[in-house]
Amino acid sequence: MDDLTSLRKLEHILVAFRDEVEAGTTLLEEVYLVHQALPETDLSKINTSVKFLGKTLSMPLMITGMTGGHPFSGEINRLLARAASKHRIAIGVGSQRAALRDGSLAWTYQVVREEAHNVPVIANIGAPQLVRGDPIHMAEKAVEMIEADGLAIHLNPGQEAFQPEGDVDYRGVLRSLKLLVDRLDVPVIVKETGSGISMQVAEKLRDIGVRYIDVSGAGGTNWIKVEMFRARIKKARLLEEAGKTFSSWGIPTALSIVETRWAHRDAIIIASGGIRTGLDIAKSIALGSDIAGMALPMLRSVLVSEQELDHFINKIGYEIRAALYLTASGNVESLQKTRPVLGPSIRSWLEQRGIDYEEYFKMLKSLKPLESRDMWRGGK
Repeated sequence: MDDLTSLRKLEHILVAFRDEVEAGTTLLEEVYLVHQALPETDLSKINTSVKFLGKTLSMPLMITGMTGGHPFSGEINRLLARAASKHRIAIGVGSQRAALRDGSLAWTYQVVREEAHNVPVIANIGAPQLVRGDPIHMAEKAVEMIEADGLAIHLNPGQEAFQPEGDVDYRGVLRSLKLLVDRLDVPVIVKETGSGISMQVAEKLRDIGVRYIDVSGAGGTNWIKVEMFRARIKKARLLEEAGKTFSSWGIPTALSIVETRWAHRDAIIIASGGIRTGLDIAKSIALGSDIAGMALPMLRSVLVSEQELDHFINKIGYEIRAALYLTASGNVESLQKTRPVLGPSIRSWLEQRGIDYEEYFKMLKSLKPLESRDMWRGGK
């Protein structure tokens, strides 16, 4: 067993559960959906389903990749996957680096496909690992390990910069991503890990053919802060103090959604990073995302009980349905064509970044339906 990597996976779970690892703001509090007192529909008739990676989800929600690589996290993955299957939502696994190094850990990820056989399952490897060998071989092994419907490549330079064992060499990542997009049999999803995707990065991803982007903006779990707590445990004073300085680093999720959509209009955008309620999901969709992802709330719920996780997902589903109803949106596609009201911080950022929000919302109204942009027709 790769003991150091496996131990780090366990430490990440314990820190996330025990410590205050959230930081900053998503700025979703500055996104206002306009109430419609005459919705002219029946709440029970609202359709929250969407197509994603060729499969129908009951709601635009994904349990984003967070864990695996340790026996304890394997059991967590089993429970999360069982819930994903029951509620028909997508699910991703955490970085598979540990299992790619040590096959005895593969089961901690494989349990996800065993339990979630009817929904999209997303494999996951880190961007720096792509340039340490044959990226195609590594990616294919990760996908094959869990019979994945897609492969997430996570970008985490912020986390790596403050991690005692951090891998900070990102040279050649873009070239490796291009290889995967061109040659892999499943879609490549590029995801950040709590610091957001800028329009410059979205443009680079668009130019190499990446169509799926998980923005993972600031305002939720801050992995720099997670590593700050780990550095404290390991007596790495420099990294702890520097990590504290950067503990609010990143692009808020609301802004990252807009920057990504502005730069890559045909992208399938997953909004994650501080998404905590169904109303957050509805706001993110009105801003231009297609589905949303959650990690920390799912982890904290499942660590209480399987029943608590079921309750939490049911609550999220009801909140999405209520938001659609109260905006007179019969389905998710209709919600994406409504125009929210934006607060001053968002408007100021967009103006300084050269994004014309009048043109932006006109563009959203002409956006092709998700099903026509989600070109993947595979699936296990």
